[in-house]
Amino acid sequence: IDVNNAFLSWTAIEMLKNGSKVDIRDRYAVIGGDEDSRRGIVLAKSNLCKSKGVVTGESLYMARRKCPYLEVYKGERDAYKKYSDLMYNYLLEYTNIIERYSIDECFLDYTYSIKLFGDPLKIAYKIKEDIKRKFGFTVNVGIGSNKLLAKMASDFSKPDKVHTLFLDEIKDKMWNLPIEELFMLGKSSALKLRELGFKTIGDIAYSDMNFLIKHFKSHGKMMWEFANGIDESEVNYQEHDAKSI
Repeated sequence: IDVNNAFLSWTAIEMLKNGSKVDIRDRYAVIGGDEDSRRGIVLAKSNLCKSKGVVTGESLYMARRKCPYLEVYKGERDAYKKYSDLMYNYLLEYTNIIERYSIDECFLDYTYSIKLFGDPLKIAYKIKEDIKRKFGFTVNVGIGSNKLLAKMASDFSKPDKVHTLFLDEIKDKMWNLPIEELFMLGKSSALKLRELGFKTIGDIAYSDMNFLIKHFKSHGKMMWEFANGIDESEVNYQEHDAKSI
């Protein structure tokens, strides 16, 4: 479960609750740091800003060059924790095996909940709609055979979407993506792969793993495994009582 434009969405909800007539999700708005201290970077951006090429992590100076009418709002840590907790506590209705991967992302192990709640795709849509109705923000839900594939699926087209990526869907849904889309593949590694002739995730999957290890060491093995949908990591969770199990 991945919150769409989390910091911007949560700030927008707080502003609306406090009487604002403007929903900054519908404006050229970003959440950013202190510009005066030259520490200002984009922490979250609206879809309008995204359409102008603004990206998370770039300086506000560069963002303003792309979008001169940019509106910058400060983050509200307490509000973000509140909405993150609201989502987490709601998700406990379906399983207590939940990894809080970041403040706005959670992995759920639904394996043992299927007998209780049924088809994961149907439940994914219910979760998405419930979060929007109850709390006022949207999420993407990715469903996969493991954490890697679920994460990759959640990053497909946004916002407010449900996507699947099971092992038998990797070839059609993942291998045609550019190498930069592979989870945990950094910019420098992607650049080196491009220099070696790799263009798509499928190119990595079909390559010789030992060739990748030669050029990238242990990271090369991980690239090959991820490109082939291999991930045996477990959902790391803290013990909490599930609400309805």
